Amino acid sequence: MKPIKNLIVGVTIFLAIYAAMPHLDASYDSVLFMFILGNVLLVCKVHQILKNGIAPKEKFDDGYWYSDMDK
Repeated sequence: MKPIKNLIVGVTIFLAIYAAMPHLDASYDSVLFMFILGNVLLVCKVHQILKNGIAPKEKFDDGYWYSDMDK
């Protein structure tokens, strides 16, 4: 789970920096590049979470709608 945690933190920091770019008077080309790269990183992040994440033990069919709440 540690490699996924590093990826989540890294992509989140990247997207936070991207969100701040217009306020830092960045050039249009750099914002556009970060926009494209951010989408690629977000897809990679979702793929890694779905591929290597830990599935909850509770099942939706058993009446558990959220895995962080008791029934």
